[in-house]
Amino acid sequence: MSNPDALRTSPFLDSPELFDAIYKFKNYAREADYLRTIINAVLPNACTLLDVACGTGQHAKFLKHHYAVDGIDINDHYLSAARLKNPAGIYIRADMTDFDLGRSYDVVTCLFSTIGIVRTFERLERAVMCMARHVKPAGLLIIEPWFAPEQWRQAKPFILGGELGSDRVYRFSNSVRQGQLSILMHDYLLYTPFGVEHYRERIELGLFTRDEMVWAFEAAEMVAQYHSEGLMGRGLYVGRFGAEAYFRAGMENCVA
Repeated sequence: MSNPDALRTSPFLDSPELFDAIYKFKNYAREADYLRTIINAVLPNACTLLDVACGTGQHAKFLKHHYAVDGIDINDHYLSAARLKNPAGIYIRADMTDFDLGRSYDVVTCLFSTIGIVRTFERLERAVMCMARHVKPAGLLIIEPWFAPEQWRQAKPFILGGELGSDRVYRFSNSVRQGQLSILMHDYLLYTPFGVEHYRERIELGLFTRDEMVWAFEAAEMVAQYHSEGLMGRGLYVGRFGAEAYFRAGMENCVA
């Protein structure tokens, strides 16, 4: 058995193959369709999209058929995987709180609750402002949040499993709360023909209230609408610059 206290930066934990294997339960095609419904309700002529914290490019794999999709992420390995899934896209290593691509998009997204990784409200504001700077004047900023403090519940430990080639991998997960942070603790067991390898990971995610999320949009001079269901039950914020009456009218025809 390998080092049981392997750091998050280990090649195994940073591998796109592991990410896709563990999250194989996500229906990215359905989520992409949901996003298109929202976008079409307000901005039917949208043609460019930037996916912030794009991960391995699973959403882009489906969205690329309708938009010219680019992405940023902090993980070079994920970016390499995203480029394979969307060869026409431009993928750049960047921090969501501090990036400048020198261009703007019809739609900017930040999905799968990755906004929680900023941890503090100050960094939340910085991230939303940075993303908003890349949205065209009539465009949309769509953010899938992590849980709000009142939504977070102590979860029972659970297991996810997947396949890495001919090997099997299982992730044992538990979580605790420390103030306004939720701490996710993952233990991975990789079963290979040569034995079992053990890796450990700790992730801290900020628990932002709905008011804090809305304030962050307002600080970026955007009006935000909240969808309680969202892509996978965590909600969804859809922001637009000004034009509040027009925006709200358009969203009435959108999914609830």
